[in-house]
Amino acid sequence: MDKKTILAFILIGLVLVFTQTEFYKSKVLPNRGAVSVDTTAITDTLERQKFTEIQKDTLNAVTETPAASVAEVQPPLAGQSEEKEVLRNVEAEERLSEIEVIGRRYRAMLSNKGGGLISWKLLTYLTADSQYVEMVPWVDHGVPTVGMLIDRDTVLFDEPLYHVETEKPLTQNRVQLDSEGDLFRISYVLPFKDGRRIRKTFTFYPDRYDLEFSVTLEGFSDITTDRSYRIFWDTSLLPTEKPIRDDLGYTKIYAYLGKDLQDFNVKESKKEWEIKQVSGVVNWSSLRTKYFVSAVVPSDRKGRGILYKGKGIDLGPSGRFKYYNFAIIMPIEGTEVQRDGYRIYLGPLEYNELKGLHLGLERLIMSSSGYERLFRPFSIAILVALKAMHKVIPNWGLVIVIFSILIKLVLYPLTHKSYTSMKKMQLIQPLMAELREKYKNDPQRLNKEMMKLYKDYGVNPMGGCLPMLLQMPLLIGLFIVFRSTIELRGASFFWWIRDLSKPDTIFTLPFSIPLYGSTVNVLPIVMGVTMFFQQKSTMQDPRQKAMAYFMPIFFVLLFNSFPSGLNLYYTLFNLLTILQQKMIKTDQLELKPVEKKETRKGRRRK
Repeated sequence: MDKKTILAFILIGLVLVFTQTEFYKSKVLPNRGAVSVDTTAITDTLERQKFTEIQKDTLNAVTETPAASVAEVQPPLAGQSEEKEVLRNVEAEERLSEIEVIGRRYRAMLSNKGGGLISWKLLTYLTADSQYVEMVPWVDHGVPTVGMLIDRDTVLFDEPLYHVETEKPLTQNRVQLDSEGDLFRISYVLPFKDGRRIRKTFTFYPDRYDLEFSVTLEGFSDITTDRSYRIFWDTSLLPTEKPIRDDLGYTKIYAYLGKDLQDFNVKESKKEWEIKQVSGVVNWSSLRTKYFVSAVVPSDRKGRGILYKGKGIDLGPSGRFKYYNFAIIMPIEGTEVQRDGYRIYLGPLEYNELKGLHLGLERLIMSSSGYERLFRPFSIAILVALKAMHKVIPNWGLVIVIFSILIKLVLYPLTHKSYTSMKKMQLIQPLMAELREKYKNDPQRLNKEMMKLYKDYGVNPMGGCLPMLLQMPLLIGLFIVFRSTIELRGASFFWWIRDLSKPDTIFTLPFSIPLYGSTVNVLPIVMGVTMFFQQKSTMQDPRQKAMAYFMPIFFVLLFNSFPSGLNLYYTLFNLLTILQQKMIKTDQLELKPVEKKETRKGRRRK
């Protein structure tokens, strides 16, 4: 490697460092600074805003028509449709009531305003602020919300107070589900004076993150404009991680349409609602963050389209947050009474949990970006192997240690061949130098003689690269797993490594270093040291010595913000690589031409 190449690498590094400075971000990316935000700041900011304005603006944008609740529909003028007047005559309950349902994994709250969930807290997971993860935040009415396109307006049944019906009379507004066979079923009914009726039924189980939900419509087949109704999931998800940007990178809406997994993503800098409507067979739709997902899955019949919407909400000095809603468009058949069943999942992005539901939601695992989807088979195989090992080894840190050793043993034949080939290339360097000097004015002859030299001594110039290329899918798969696997979230190893999904920070600097950040982490530094010795042992050309210093420093800066589980794996992998390189002695490799095997045709000629 000559001086120009080394200079090019240094310039590239300086450019990367400059793009991480606050000066660059303030001038070029004013709304995308790397900030660490308390999740409570998001809640406080939104509570100060008028919630009803946010919701109405949301629904207007999604439907692209004026959205109105049943209570707001005015008497029709002469010549207008009378259908909305019919829906105005609601026999609503007079008293607001809330019911709490507590299972082993969740604590849910229901309200008869809108008839549905107003809270679902996970008792098995905490946020970065040590609060229970809330899957249904910022709602003043129950979700999911039923809506219909009537005349030119989307009418929402979210404001009236529904009648409450339970199989057994409730003695108090709290239900505890403890036993395995326990379940609780509750219905919210919205009757109309002309006999029409909407019924929303929820069924809760004690030890599950999902619940059953159904909608029964009586007398609505002749009133809707497009023979359909909407199931709105008009609540977003809170970020649960610090820094918030790590969570926002995964926050999207996903929909499984036919056999295609689609995603809808907006930039947090977007100030206006971004809307998208897609027609097709809807198997399910979901909203996810890095580790959690809320999903609505039609079970009796499929949806016929989906509405996405999202925008950025300004949090002031803290940055911006991405707010999403979605709605599934369900067909209305010609029958007088129509009942549609659903499954609603509100829980972690945990592979076995989602796989066990048999709903196809496991497709969300490692599907956040294009490269993750490309290497998803490798990532899933690695995740399954790690989980199988964890059943025997309770500590995730030890699982990673043993896994790195096993991977090194599996890859040993490839890496051994790679390192041996590189050693042989070093041994024939003097002969290659002689050829370059001899044929320096004849490039074609030089290339021909080089190929002959490789053949005569049995050296493959690609022998050192090809085995490494074959390892790349595995290494990228490992990178994806350690970055986004919820099982490593909050899993400690020992001493200062308290969370394998986060950097192993020992202290925080009072200032921020470009590219490196403000946190001092141990494992990236140890990994850089192992990389330095690994490269130093393989570099024989004095012109390459600068790279032995530059690359470790660059990787320390790059990996400083990565999860400690990932850094632990790469550190151990580097140590094992150094040990393997020491086992291959250059003086044990003889530099001699390969004996040519005599063919049968040659023997016959003799």
